Amino acid sequence: MRKMHSAVRLNQQIRDRSHDAKLVLINLPSPPSKQTSLAAFSYMEYVDALTEGLHRLLLMRGSGREVITIFS
Repeated sequence: MRKMHSAVRLNQQIRDRSHDAKLVLINLPSPPSKQTSLAAFSYMEYVDALTEGLHRLLLMRGSGREVITIFS
């Protein structure tokens, strides 16, 4: 329940600050480590709440091992 509340609040912040944006980029939340149908359903509900009302949206998922060098 707490995570869902944070997803709704974050969605509102994104919509407030990006209402004129042509494209919104969001980091895709990590999927649940438990492979149960309830965990998958909860994850999809969270992503749905996070992205509600955002029309042009790109969800990105990094490896978590990005490296910044002087050549970047």
